[in-house]
This record gives sequence, structure tokens and C-alpha cells, in this order.
Amino acid sequence: MSEQDLTPDQLEQLREQLASVSAADVVAEAALSLIALAYVRLGVPPSEHERFRDLDQARLLVDALGGMLAATEGRLGAPEPSLRDALASLRMAFAEVAAHLEAHPEDAPAPAPGPEPEDSSILRPPSGLWVPGQD
Repeated sequence: MSEQDLTPDQLEQLREQLASVSAADVVAEAALSLIALAYVRLGVPPSEHERFRDLDQARLLVDALGGMLAATEGRLGAPEPSLRDALASLRMAFAEVAAHLEAHPEDAPAPAPGPEPEDSSILRPPSGLWVPGQD
């Protein structure tokens, strides 16, 4: 459904709902998404996520989370200590996975082939995640 499919009343109701959410809650939700995907990219736990391991992608997610928390320090309220603990745990997990792969290179996943070019003129994010405005 696009914005054009909504009536003016529905658009106003949507704006009211969006305005009722605090910015701190949006940042905390974004942080949770980064945390979850970082663990998947670390391949943790291996029984579920090892095939998705990509330390470069995991590093990007951990760094993004660290930057986000540094930029919002002292302004997130109650979830902030938990998010900082999660960041510390992620950094520790990253170090442990990297050390394990250095000691056991045979456990490293084979590099995945690059994405195939699309015929579409619409650029999609390489992750395949939904982006607003790109249906």
C-alpha cells in the first residue's frame, strides 16, 4: 500500500501514530535490529547461523551500534544500560569468533559469490531488506 492509496483521514491517523512514538524508542528498536543481525553475521549460535557468518558485515553492524549509542549517550532512558551491555557482549563475541577462525581457518565459510546484476532499473539494497519507498 502506498501513500496514494490512503485517504486524507488515514494519512492523518498514520501521522498521529508516528508522532506518538518517542525518538528514544525508535533508536532503541533500531539498536535491537543491529544487535540481532550482528549475531547472525557472527554465526552465533553456530547451529543456527554459521552459514550466515561474515565478519566484515558483523563488524559494520557492531560499529554502527557503537556509533549510534555514542551519539545518543545519556538520552535513551531505561533501555540504554541494556543496549550498552549488548554492545559489550557483541564485541566480546566478535573477538571470540575472530580468534576461533584464526586458530581454525578450516571453519571459515567459503566466500559467497557476488550478487547477480538485476534487469530492473530500481536499485535494491544488497541485503535484501525492505526500504521505505522501494516496493
